[in-house]
Amino acid sequence: MTSPFSIAIIDEDKLSRDALLSSLKTYADSITMAGPIEQVSRPSSLQNGAPNVVFLGVAKVEQGIKDIRAITSQFPRASVIACSSEKNVEGFLALMRAGAVEYLLRPIGQEELDLSLKKVSRLLFAATAEAPAPSGKIFAVYNPIGGMGTTTVAVNLAAALAADGAKVALVDLNLEAGDVNTFLNVNPAYTLSSVTSNIDRLDANFLMSVMTRHASGPFILTEPLEVDEAISITPDQIQRMLELLKKMFNYVVVDCSGLLSGCNLVILDRADLILFNTTLSLPALKNSRRYLLALANKGHDRDRVKLVINRYLPKSDIQLKDAEKVLGVPVFQAIPNDYGDVVSSVNKGMPVVQLLPRSPVSKAILGLAERVKR
Repeated sequence: MTSPFSIAIIDEDKLSRDALLSSLKTYADSITMAGPIEQVSRPSSLQNGAPNVVFLGVAKVEQGIKDIRAITSQFPRASVIACSSEKNVEGFLALMRAGAVEYLLRPIGQEELDLSLKKVSRLLFAATAEAPAPSGKIFAVYNPIGGMGTTTVAVNLAAALAADGAKVALVDLNLEAGDVNTFLNVNPAYTLSSVTSNIDRLDANFLMSVMTRHASGPFILTEPLEVDEAISITPDQIQRMLELLKKMFNYVVVDCSGLLSGCNLVILDRADLILFNTTLSLPALKNSRRYLLALANKGHDRDRVKLVINRYLPKSDIQLKDAEKVLGVPVFQAIPNDYGDVVSSVNKGMPVVQLLPRSPVSKAILGLAERVKR
């Protein structure tokens, strides 16, 4: 931790509060205490205004979810660390989905506390630094049709890029059938149409206020709720938003699909890399060949268009070398087919790279993240 920030402890258990206060004395030079209090209903008793970090004692998951939502509603920029004595995986996931950024099991060891504070401080100062960050990179994960696993790649790539504290935006620009909110089990108050319908007031503060930070790290902007809202979105609006996002984030991952026209052309033109995502089936390769040629004709050369093979089976009738021969481009990354792990992650609302980091899918996407950062 390189800069001081304010910590609050909210816990009905006095022994737990006192134990945590004692452990935090190690960081006396790096933090200020907004105060330890008993209940979420008494935030006005915090001594130093809005805290940057809140340690929340959780006795029951249902109440913990309500408390996290109440805290993040009153202090939108606070990072909540849930603390509990329960070894409950489902409860952990529910608290993370509600907005907690970490989950610590009591009794909290000094090493676990240290790692959590380091992680939270990276998230905090990536999100609140006043100095503009260097211009970020836009990665468009694209396939013209659905069913190729494009959202799986986009969601997990964003989480992988955010794992080391980078400031990452994940934007669902599949205007016809976006699914990022389903994959991450979020129901945000604001969506993409909240931005495009207020384009005249678009600035960094407004954009941050309508994005939702997922427990896996990325700041999310999901697809419009209504079809009519999606139809009204214009290429100019998308361009303005992407230009601003690039100034605000280290990485912007865009999930997109559909024809090479309108908003999609703007997305792909602005992308630093186009991750063309497909599978090793004859129909998919035939369609991919057509669209890769069209991208080349529009000036998107091999340096910017990278081929990602999803759901790869080593013993498939069609091999990677066959795809390279048919498509005329090298395979940038192959992601193995592990349907069970991916479905489990979607059902739990957590990217597979975080839920099951040792999964072959996770290892491949973490590898993809390292390659796109170069």
